[in-house]
Amino acid sequence: MSEVNPHYLDHVVASAATHDVEVTQDIVGRNGMKLLAKGARIDAEVRDRLLQHKLSRPLEDCVAVAGGVSGEQIRDTAQALLDRYPLLAALGADARAQAVAQSLGGLKLALPVQSLLTVYAEHQPDRLEHCVGVALLAMSLGRRLRPGDVDSHRLLAIAGLLHDVGELYITPAYLQRGTDLHLDQWKHIASHPVSGHHVLREMEGAGQAVAELVLSHHERLDGFGYPRGLAAEQFSTDAQILACAEWLMGLIESGASPVAHASVATKLMPGEFSDTLLQIVRAASRASDESSHLADEGRNLHEVLPRAIRVAEVLRRFTESRLLIRARISDTNPELRAMLALCGQRMQQLQAAFSSAGLDLHSPQHIVQELAPQDAEVELEVVALVREFSWRMRELKRAALLRSGLMSAADQTLVQEVIALLEGVVHADTLR
Repeated sequence: MSEVNPHYLDHVVASAATHDVEVTQDIVGRNGMKLLAKGARIDAEVRDRLLQHKLSRPLEDCVAVAGGVSGEQIRDTAQALLDRYPLLAALGADARAQAVAQSLGGLKLALPVQSLLTVYAEHQPDRLEHCVGVALLAMSLGRRLRPGDVDSHRLLAIAGLLHDVGELYITPAYLQRGTDLHLDQWKHIASHPVSGHHVLREMEGAGQAVAELVLSHHERLDGFGYPRGLAAEQFSTDAQILACAEWLMGLIESGASPVAHASVATKLMPGEFSDTLLQIVRAASRASDESSHLADEGRNLHEVLPRAIRVAEVLRRFTESRLLIRARISDTNPELRAMLALCGQRMQQLQAAFSSAGLDLHSPQHIVQELAPQDAEVELEVVALVREFSWRMRELKRAALLRSGLMSAADQTLVQEVIALLEGVVHADTLR
């Protein structure tokens, strides 16, 4: 039996303000009571009634949004993205296949899929562009990595369109950009691939294959993604393609040069995607007219210096405490040791990259005097590095807390103590 998610239902009701949302088959409660007949309308008046019952079929399978997202709308959105971003145009160029925008626009979407996509596209103003961009990238990468495999290309495109529909089931305030989330709130964000998988796995026009890709779109080849921490052969080629497409679209949407930032990110954390996949991205970046250096993002070394100092301090404390941390976790359970070992490997990667970039672990201030007056392009690259370092440190902390949240209370406490030590909140004696 299916419970109605109140956040999803609220989005459906909001869509009813601009579209007719019609019941396509009787909505029946677990007790056999008919709640709404086929042909009825979903609106604010029926909201509370639906929330009071578990349904015999998921609500998503029982509603249709009239005048929803059309193939023409998808095609035009894709073409606008291709015209705006040289990297997308370079990746999408393929003389052997139909133009990628036309292919996306020609996808035959089942009514439940089209309706779910419409509700998703309307819950925030930029969501249609985001999901079309991911679908465009996924299809383009799939064509290059799996030439001629039309079924795989179509699967990737549909998964790209639907990859974030799980966001409809999360408290909307958590999705607002710039919101500073606590761990418990971030757990809800991190659950959106699971929610998407649950909704799509038996939906007409989606199914298990699409649902599995959606579940994996935040995974990474080195095992440091979420929600399952897949690694190596567990992370299929198609899943890698979708995850890489989502990552690249995020860089594009950041407003900075995706080519330069992708280069920085892959230097800092090699191994998140296969070399073959990254070579395709690099080749497309060379073929595009997009500048390989960073655009003026209104940042300079003086402005990001405090971030560099914070990163340097954490890395210094990691160096000083590494042996102590290793000894402290030596007699813990294997799952915790493996998780912390993976985190430690990431810290060492960051440490090596930080030093090789010329950001002295003990005194990063010197980069302002040495680099800023000499080379504006080098300065911008260092700015990008510092931004990426800061992001990676936050990501590392969040991942450690999320994964430990599935372990015992004692394990969670130990992880929190290690994090507090690295952040300088507590002294090393805490772990002795």
